[in-house]
Amino acid sequence: MTTHVENLGKVSRSSTTSLIGGISFDWIMIAALTWLMTGGYLDAWAHNHFALDSFFTPWHGVLYSGFLVVAIVLVATIVLNHAKGATWQQAVPAGYELSVLGVCGFAIGGVADMFWHILFGIEKNIDAQLSPTHLLLMICWGLIAAGPFRAAWRRSMGPAQRNWLTQLTLPISLLLLLSVFSLITQTAHPFTSLAPATISKSQETEQS
Repeated sequence: MTTHVENLGKVSRSSTTSLIGGISFDWIMIAALTWLMTGGYLDAWAHNHFALDSFFTPWHGVLYSGFLVVAIVLVATIVLNHAKGATWQQAVPAGYELSVLGVCGFAIGGVADMFWHILFGIEKNIDAQLSPTHLLLMICWGLIAAGPFRAAWRRSMGPAQRNWLTQLTLPISLLLLLSVFSLITQTAHPFTSLAPATISKSQETEQS
């Protein structure tokens, strides 16, 4: 009986040690998230500079293809880890638990955003930032982007050997997360909104 339990323990340990995850997975996710982030900023730029009349634009193509890559990488990893004998909970790479929730929410938000644009048209400037579907996308986007950061943070707290390659994912993933907040608050950013530095014509007349 004891031998049988020990063998089960060996099988369990061997199956979990070969699971996909770690620093290599973090770098893959960072690359996929960079694609997604590029699409997000391109789409925001297009909303502010063009009179868009359709949901199906090149900018949305870059955005949602980036999300598709992120979703495929994460979901495929979970499925492969589960196929190796891990439970569904164990199959999720460490630090990416909330990212799974974010992927599901982003997919729902993307479909909802399509119907929102069909029904109400294409927003511009602050209306585009604060639409319900875009807010849902941003919240879920933050959950996804924080995955590599959470994984790197957990790794930094563990006994694993630290080097520049493992620690570099921490600031890069944090930069991606901050980029999400910069995207949603761009109308209040001093580099894009110069309202405090502008002088109205009436003020110019009074000063002259």
